[in-house]
Amino acid sequence: MDIAVGLFAYIGALSLTAIASVLLALFVALRVRAVPGSTLLAVFLLGVALWSIAQVLPAILGPVAGPVTTTLIALSPLPAAGFVHLAFAFALCGALRPVAVAAYATAGFTTLIGLIFGVGAVVPWHGFPGMFVPSVVGWCVLGVAALLSIIGHLRLAQTWREQDGWHRRQAGAVFVSSLIGLIALTGFVFPALGIDSYPWPVLLLPFYSVALVYGIVRHRFMAADVWARRGLVWLMLVAGAGAASALIASLPLALAGRPAGLFATWGALAATLALGLAILAPLKRLADRIVFPGGRISEADLAAWRDRLAEATDETSLGDLARTLLRHRLSLPTDGPTLTVEGEAVNLVGWADAPIATRHLAERFAGLVTESARRLAVARQLVDAERAARLAELGALAATVAHDLRNPLGIVQMAATGAPPEVRSEIAEQVARMNHLVTDILDYARAWTVVPQPVRVADLVASLGMEVDVPDGLLVMADRHALLRALTNLVDNARTLGTRVAIIADAGPPLTIDICDDGPGITSEIRDSLFRPFVSRRPGGTGLGLAIVRRIMEAHGGTVTLAERPGWSTCFRLTFGAPR
Repeated sequence: MDIAVGLFAYIGALSLTAIASVLLALFVALRVRAVPGSTLLAVFLLGVALWSIAQVLPAILGPVAGPVTTTLIALSPLPAAGFVHLAFAFALCGALRPVAVAAYATAGFTTLIGLIFGVGAVVPWHGFPGMFVPSVVGWCVLGVAALLSIIGHLRLAQTWREQDGWHRRQAGAVFVSSLIGLIALTGFVFPALGIDSYPWPVLLLPFYSVALVYGIVRHRFMAADVWARRGLVWLMLVAGAGAASALIASLPLALAGRPAGLFATWGALAATLALGLAILAPLKRLADRIVFPGGRISEADLAAWRDRLAEATDETSLGDLARTLLRHRLSLPTDGPTLTVEGEAVNLVGWADAPIATRHLAERFAGLVTESARRLAVARQLVDAERAARLAELGALAATVAHDLRNPLGIVQMAATGAPPEVRSEIAEQVARMNHLVTDILDYARAWTVVPQPVRVADLVASLGMEVDVPDGLLVMADRHALLRALTNLVDNARTLGTRVAIIADAGPPLTIDICDDGPGITSEIRDSLFRPFVSRRPGGTGLGLAIVRRIMEAHGGTVTLAERPGWSTCFRLTFGAPR
């Protein structure tokens, strides 16, 4: 390798490591505070940055950098002790405190020895202006730092072997990233060992800090924060793009040699900087598209989204479809940022930390979903209005039919007065049945307008004459006449089918009244359609009793449903105050 190119690559790798480590330390301190050991990770990253500075200064300044470099090298056991502490904290080790105390005590004593007796010197080597070469004390200091690092790696390897699932995979990721760091550090001992070769392992160092942060942070934090995870990936790609652009831009200068004269040197450096920036811009745009895809919106996108959202038939299907479209467009995980649809309200959840362009797309998309939700609401109102109109027509028709039927029924009953007793009895029974049917049709078709007032439940059910379990003084806001009609329908059904009937009330909230019997129960054939018109659970019924109960409860803003109670085969539950 050309000496100039090799020196530039060495300086660039260490400089990039120092910058990336400082930025990642800030990232961890500001965004990953919830992760156990995050403070340790930030401090350790700063230690990596100081080590990189200690090694890059000799390559730039030569022996002049000796005092600063040797001081920083003497401090190297402290970051190594921090790594031990970090590894044991990541592994959730119960013996964390004793291990940390022992590691820091050893590192502190070793550092003190190195500062007192010196750790080595900076000398020219292999075309480099300066490289650090350790003394005997320096070898001891570096040996202790290496030993501490090995202890941390052994703990990570043990975690990798013993754990399972995400913890195992992330422990493995941290272990591999740390091995990258160890391999990179071997390049710094080439001068001391007399290895007459370029220290190529040092070029791996920029990947160490980012890989370490990703391995540790993803385990507990970034799996739940897609933007932090993508931000770290973006930082990795941009750092790599910066290194690539710097290397490409410096090649012409390195191959052509240093220009003669101040202005020639200034022009060459300016051209190199401009070329690097020109190369970096498209590389950064590529990183943006890889990490944050789909950030730009076209009219075709908007039209396609409107067409797809128009396929939704209700709020549930609209929400599911919207979430699917958004995840597909932005390549989001299923447990990542999402949106919710509640009536006409559309809310974005988990987008506060998203990049501006991505958040803007989500907001535009949420606006389209809001339009669709409003269209569904308008359509539902039209359906409700049409249903109300049809019910009104049915009520008018039922009233006419009832009037036209009851007069002939009365005539039939009067005409039967001269018939034999058994014939009169049969005619009277059938006329009563037809009158009951007409009454039920009128009740089902009528618009139940209720006037809720405080009603004492115990007093209301006392007239029904059955077993009751109602708290004393329990009041319900209801229309007394309408609620009594609902209870009477349910009690009549229960008495027809069971030998034991009870009314059980619970103050809640919400307030509920259960009408239970010990009859044969509800067959599976009619369970789903039990409250529809002309569906009956008892022989001879009109099939409108339960449907009328449902209409009455809807008028009260409540519901009637089947309920389960131990000791009873069938329970109908009236719930008050439930959403319509």
